[in-house]
Amino acid sequence: MRKVIASTYMTLDGRMDDLQEWTAPHDSEAVARFHDDVLADCDGLILGRRTYEVFAVIWPARAGRLAYGDKINELPKYVASGTLTNLEWENSHLIDGDVAAAVTALKEQPGKDLVVYGGHALTQTLMSHDLIDEYRILLHPVLLGKGRSFFADAGPRVDLELVDSAVISRGVTVLTYRPVR
Repeated sequence: MRKVIASTYMTLDGRMDDLQEWTAPHDSEAVARFHDDVLADCDGLILGRRTYEVFAVIWPARAGRLAYGDKINELPKYVASGTLTNLEWENSHLIDGDVAAAVTALKEQPGKDLVVYGGHALTQTLMSHDLIDEYRILLHPVLLGKGRSFFADAGPRVDLELVDSAVISRGVTVLTYRPVR
């Protein structure tokens, strides 16, 4: 069975808004290697509408610049949205309706892992249905003090096991957790 890996940037206080404001000073070759590693055993992305709209502008325009960006452009993209009707970015597929059922079906298909990028609402939905098999968090040494939290206040309790950690550059720590089931 395929794994669903949630990969996200996060501040030390658990926030995920205004990414460009606080992630850019910490970009490095080590961060690019992190993304290469996340996508190495992946053959599909799961995106929410907002992340899809941002990625569909950013990544095609950056073709040829970063290996992981090229892989993002090539991979099948499964987009959870109740409002989008036309997906123009190469190899994009709409998940319309029951997101949990669609992701469960994707997990049951043969293939490699699926990576969820961004998507606060999408991640909350997947967490509430126990569909995330691994969390890979790029924890930044920033206290934002405002904005959306990666984890919902009313979300389900999820006990996690730390399976890897590394400080990669400029104080950015990669934390990899798996749910204890």
